[in-house]
Amino acid sequence: SYSTDASAVCCERDYYSMFTFSTDGWPTTDIRKFCQDRPIGTLCGFADAICASSACVEGACAEAKRSIGESCTFDNSCSTNKCGYNSYSTDASAVCCERDYYSMFTF
Repeated sequence: SYSTDASAVCCERDYYSMFTFSTDGWPTTDIRKFCQDRPIGTLCGFADAICASSACVEGACAEAKRSIGESCTFDNSCSTNKCGYNSYSTDASAVCCERDYYSMFTF
């Protein structure tokens, strides 16, 4: 599990190596190994490779990535790998986009 309080265990199959950062609560910034083929609900950070479903959505293993128009926080949560605001408004919501998004600064 991608959790700062998870203990190391013997993996049933393979593992996935990835960087974890002390700024995210890990004791040190280092490469850590995470068991793969984890079930729905397991914490996964942003790593699809940890999940049996190959879908890490909003930090946890899910059945599938989110569809176009569904709410999101991270690109990785979307089947299109694109999460952006649905309009140029202060009350706009972030959703999975059909196509690419336009990045700009707001002041």
